[in-house]
Order: sequence, then structure tokens, then C-alpha cells
Amino acid sequence: MKLRHLLAGTALCMALFAFQSPVFAAPAEQKEESIAEGVYAGEVNIGGLSKEKAKEAVDSYYQEIASSPFTVTMDTQSIQTTLAELGLSWDSQNALDEADRLGKSGPILQRYKTLMDMKYGHVVLEVPYQIDEAKVREFVKSQVASHDTEPKNATITRKSGSFIVTEHTTGLATDQETTVNNILTAVKENLASNMQVAAQVEVTQPSRTYDELSLIQDRLGTFSTDYSDSVSGRKTNISVATERLNGKVLMPGESLSVSETILPREPENGYEKATQFKDGDTEEAYGGGVCQVSTTLYNALLRAELKVTSRSPHSMVVSYVPYSTDAAIAAGSKDLVFENNLDHPVYLAASADGSTLTFSLYGAEYRPSNRKVEFESTTVSKKDPEPKTVYDANMYEGEQKSTGTNKPEVTAYLEKVVYEDGKEVSRTKLHTDHYSGASKTTVVGTKPKESVPAVVPSESPTDNANTPSEAPSDNTNGNSGNNGNGNGNGNGSNEGAVDSGGEAEE
Repeated sequence: MKLRHLLAGTALCMALFAFQSPVFAAPAEQKEESIAEGVYAGEVNIGGLSKEKAKEAVDSYYQEIASSPFTVTMDTQSIQTTLAELGLSWDSQNALDEADRLGKSGPILQRYKTLMDMKYGHVVLEVPYQIDEAKVREFVKSQVASHDTEPKNATITRKSGSFIVTEHTTGLATDQETTVNNILTAVKENLASNMQVAAQVEVTQPSRTYDELSLIQDRLGTFSTDYSDSVSGRKTNISVATERLNGKVLMPGESLSVSETILPREPENGYEKATQFKDGDTEEAYGGGVCQVSTTLYNALLRAELKVTSRSPHSMVVSYVPYSTDAAIAAGSKDLVFENNLDHPVYLAASADGSTLTFSLYGAEYRPSNRKVEFESTTVSKKDPEPKTVYDANMYEGEQKSTGTNKPEVTAYLEKVVYEDGKEVSRTKLHTDHYSGASKTTVVGTKPKESVPAVVPSESPTDNANTPSEAPSDNTNGNSGNNGNGNGNGNGSNEGAVDSGGEAEE
């Protein structure tokens, strides 16, 4: 046993001695300037090549990869670039320097093992490479994500009493961060020619789908008011505002501002001048009459039992609805805002035919058929106006004119009453409103009229008849002020109203 160990040790020493000898380190058949056989730089066999030829071989290999197509797939589309455009770079010199040192430096045993690996197998040296992450990100953003598609909503329209719903389409959205990481990882782990990497794409849904809009079938609430006695400008304003509200769809949780939706009441938005109240008097202003639009819609909302988040009464009573069932609009101060608090979409249908204004809300009926809702207006107090008369010394006697309007001062409240099977089950007070009063003022002239002397004709010598001429009669009458108040029978007339701050309610 001892002899065997001694012989083994002797053999190892001889091998190490031989390893250090010039003959073992540099076999006679291998040229001194060539890289040892069995050496690879990455995937490139550079064994037996000079350093110059080896560098050419390595650079050629990576240049071919850099110039080959690099494809990113996205759904059914392919976006091509090259790794050269993505900033691929490599360091062939680093691998060649390491190849030149193989078996020539380091501990004896390590050098011996390296030479045996090269003789009976091969040694693979790493060629450092990288791509420019900033260029990859820009490529994904500008060329891949540019193929994203937006989802398209389903649409709904109402024609001849029926709803028509169009199909929706989904969209595609690139997850840019994940796609960048996919590219960086693929290049790092498996660099090759003609690479193909899949983009990370998400399917995006529209906010309104065909199935959701198809639920809109039932009328949830409706209300109409009359405006047949309105002047032309007021009718135009009602028509313009109504058209802007017609066809609006609110998904669950969405809100709508009437004032914003009908746009500022200016001539460029189609509005005309019409009479409206201001500070107890009347004025001509663009958009006069649109408060009847918001009021009619408010009553339809009550009956559909949608959530009203903002509503204000007029400052003075209007004739086309009962007290406390109105909803005023005043730019910058008053608005009607409501929310779809249901779990399905609602559709707003509106029409104004020059005589009748109607709003209806459609959706999926969610209330039992034995349930009925009514709204009751109760007057708490009412003080009729006291007409005023003032005298003007600058107006002639018998002349008069009127200003302002007669409006009672009213306090009222509105209640929601629910019936089931014909029996009242609940009564809820919604709000209490106070309306300011206004009095019509008649101005009477007191200035005396100048007397006109009678003209006495000369007597004719041949005619003893006495025929005096008549003094001209003064038939000047005062103009009776007609402010166009509604007659209280539900028609819109030409009236408007004003808030207490002096801003015209339209």
C-alpha cells in the first residue's frame, strides 16, 4: 500500500514537472501566436486562429446577429427592428485577451486543468454584450405601443319608439414596462439571429358594452310641461337646450350637469334673446326659458327616483309647475345635477315640439309593479302682491306706464309619497322652498297739459250763422304694462325668474 501511494505521488510530481516544461506548455505543432485549440468565444470557435483572425470571426458573428430582423409580435401584428437599432454592442477583445492567457497564468493545478480541457474538450469564454435599455424603451413606446387600439363603445339611439343598440369593440393596450423587460431578458439569455419576442398586451374593455345598453328597455319616469304661449326666442332656447340633453346615457355612478351640458347661453351656441325676470322686473337676455327645461327634467328625475345631487328653486314662483317642483339654472350659481345611482345604465329622451316639452328616463325597471310614487306640493304661506302706484311730474296727466310684475311671496314644501297595493307606506319631505314676492308698479303722470285757446272765426257779412271751431281732443292713453306672466294653467308663457343675488335665472 505504501509503495502504491509513493508511485502515485511520484507520477503526480513528474506530471507537474512536465506541465512546467516549455515542451508541454507549448507543443511543437501549435504556432506560438495562435490561440490554443478547443477555445470558443461565445458560440464562435477561435481555436487555432491568430488573435486578429479570431477577432474578425467574433465581430462578424455578432454583426450578423445585430443586423438580422428582430421581431416583436403583438396580437396579429409584427413590428420589426434590428438589435443594431436597439444599440447592441459587444467586447470581443476581452474574450481574446482571456484566450491568450489560457494555460499561461494562474496556479499550476488550474493551468493543468485548463490545458486538459482544451485537449480533450473545449473552453468557452464569455463575450460581454448588451443592448441600450433607453433605445428599447423608445422603440416600445413609439413603434410597439403605437399599434394600440382604443375600445369602441356600444351606442344606443331611440327611433320610432324603439331602441337600436350597436355592438362594442374591445381595444389593445401594450404593457410597456413588461414588454421592455421581455426584450431585455430574451437578449440576455438567448442572443441569436432572427429573434422574436412577444409584447405583453392587455385587452381593454369599453365603458359601454352592448349587453349593458341592451338592458335599457323600460320607462322609469316621464314628465311634460306646456310652452305653447311662449314667444319665438323662448321656444328656440327651449328647443336648443332640449336637443343637447336628448340621447344622453349615464352609466352607473356617472353624473350630469344640466348647465354644462346645454352649454353657455350665448348666441354662438344657438341661443336667442327672450324675456326673463331680474330683480322683480323683466329683461331680454340670451337663453331665456331654459329653466323650464331643467324644471321639466327635474320632475322626470323625481319619478324615475334617480339621485338629484344639486337643485335650486327659482327666486320667484313660475306658472308651469306647482310650487317646490321647479329647478332653476343661473350661470355660476344654480344648476341641476343628478347621478345614476342604479346598477344599470339610463337613457335620457327629450323632445320639444314647439308646444309640449317632455323628458323621459329609460332603463331596466327595478321597482315592483305594485309600487307607486307620487309627489305632493304643500303651500305653507302665501302673500299676494300689493300693486304700487307712483306719480311722475314729468309725465302728462292721463299718461301711465307699468314696470315689474306681480308675484306672490310663497313658502312651500314637496313630499314624496310611496304607495304599495294602493296603500301609503311612506311620506318623505324632500325640501322646503321660499319664493320672494314682487309687485307691479304703475307710474301715473301728473304734469298738467297746456290748454289750447279756441279759435274764433271772423263773421261773414253775408252769413249770420255762428259756427265756432272745436278744440282738438287729446286722446293720449297710458300704455298698460303687460309683463307676459304665465296664467298658472301649466303653460310656459314668457316668464323667467331671478335669484336673490340679482343673477338672472334663465
